[in-house]
Parts: sequence; C-alpha cells; structure tokens
Amino acid sequence: MTISATKIQTWALDPRNQISCGFERYKILTAVLTFSEAECDGCGGVAASEGRSVGELLLPQYVLATGGLAKDHRPLITFPDNNNFHMLTPEEYKKLLLYLTSVPSLLEADMGFHIVIDRRKDRWNSVKTVLLRISEFFPGVIQAVYVLRPASFLQKAISEVSNKLFKEEFRFRVLICSTVHELYEYFDRSQLTPDLGGELVYSHAEWIQQRIALENFSTLMKQISLLLDDFMHEIVDCDMGNDPTQTKELLDSQESRYNELKKELSSATAQGEELLAQVRKPNLTYNIISHVAAVERADNHKELIGTTLQFFIIREL
Repeated sequence: MTISATKIQTWALDPRNQISCGFERYKILTAVLTFSEAECDGCGGVAASEGRSVGELLLPQYVLATGGLAKDHRPLITFPDNNNFHMLTPEEYKKLLLYLTSVPSLLEADMGFHIVIDRRKDRWNSVKTVLLRISEFFPGVIQAVYVLRPASFLQKAISEVSNKLFKEEFRFRVLICSTVHELYEYFDRSQLTPDLGGELVYSHAEWIQQRIALENFSTLMKQISLLLDDFMHEIVDCDMGNDPTQTKELLDSQESRYNELKKELSSATAQGEELLAQVRKPNLTYNIISHVAAVERADNHKELIGTTLQFFIIREL
C-alpha cells in the first residue's frame, strides 16, 4: 500500500478532525505511515484499486472495530459521530469494511456483527446515508443496527416521523436509540468506548500499531509456508542420479535449504514470542487483548510448519 505523506499532514492540520491531543495525533500519524509498509491480509486485493489505501482510510476513523463484543459475544462495528463519513467514496467504503470485518476471528465473524451508528451531533439525513450504504454493501451477517439519533430538537422531531417511514426498508433490524443508556441492554459497558457511555479505553494509534505487527507476522508465516512447500517439492522431485559428486552437491544444497528453513522458523519463533508479550501486557485495554487470539493462531501456524518440516525430513531420510 502507498500513502501520501502530504495528504496525511494536511489531514492532521485540519481542525475538523477530532483527535483528543497533539501527542495522540502524532502517534496515529506515525502508526499509519508505518502501516503503508505492511501487507494487509484483510484487504483481499482491493488495496490496489483506485482511491485511498486502507492505511489512509483507517486514519480519519470513519468506521471502527474496537474489539468490543455484544452480550451475545458477536463483534461490534462502530460508525462514530465524526461528521466525515460523507468523504468516503463507495469503493473506499467497501475497502475499509472488508478490512475491518476481517479483524475478528473467523468464528466471531461467522456469528455476525452488531453495528452502532452514532449521529447525535449530526442530521437525520446522515443516518439514512449510512444505513443505505450498509444496505448496499456489508461483508458479513448483520445481527442488528443501533442508531443513536440526532439530539437537536428539530432533528428529533424529524426522526420521529422518519423512523416510522424507513425502518421497514432494510433487510436488517434497526433499533433507534435516544440515549446511550439504551445500548446497555445489548452491550456491557466494558465493551463500549467512553463516547458511547462505556468503559473501554480505546487508543486508535495503539490499535493500528498492533495491526501492523499482526499483519507482518502473518505475512512472515505465509512466506515460510511457501518456502517449505518449495523445499518439499524439490526433494520429492529430485533425481540423485548415479554420479557421487552430483549426489553430494544435491545433498549439500538440500541441507543448506533445510538449515535456512530452520533459521527462518527460529526467527519467527522469537518474533511471535515478542508479539505475544506485547499484546499480553497487563495494562493493555480490551481492544489490544483481543488481538492475542490472532497472534496465537499465527503462532500455531508456525508450530505446524515446524512439525511438518521435521516429519518430512525424517520420512525422506
């Protein structure tokens, strides 16, 4: 993925972008610039299409996957009230949603998603815009959509009428909430960020930094897996012939490849242990702890590669 530093700097200097403090803004800029160098497993090839990259789209917080879960243990996707969703093109929206819905485990994703749309400071038309966009494209099963409706007197009056007219238009369940307290029936407060009246301390910069590390580790595992596959095919298809010198050269080459693979696995082991140590720090918030399972899955992949390599060598000797 490529990111324009000029675009990011312009965004950071724009006072309309609501980042709590200068230091937090700096952390996010650093993280997203680094993200441009990481492979994005969840992008499924869409990162190469027209428009901004996933790294750039994560920066303004159009949509969030904080790691929070509903009471039924299904993952939460949040559309925060940042007054910037209209800046997303349809293709960029699809790209961003494809990535964010790939963040939970496959088991969680298969269960479906809960969606919270916060538009308390916005207009009712913006609510309809998001709902229509979700109706047109959402890469997963939607359990329910919770709308925190606009809070101004005029917008409340409009929403009373609009609510009755459009709720039946969508193929998913839409629940209109007047206050964040209505969310507590479906979400524990520990799973909601403070802007939604919850206790989940969410750092967007930390989240992006963790994703970078996870993407890099996952990419490394895929590369080692491909090396192992090539190595096994090389040995199986190898014709030693009758020339002792040629046979020795082939055996030496295969031994060298084997040692290189072991070295790669050893390096991956160290990287995996370091990553697990980072995501298991006791002072981390839930959104970071939720990444532990992803690291462990990649680490299990590494163990499987090591076992396969040892078994194959023993069998071929």
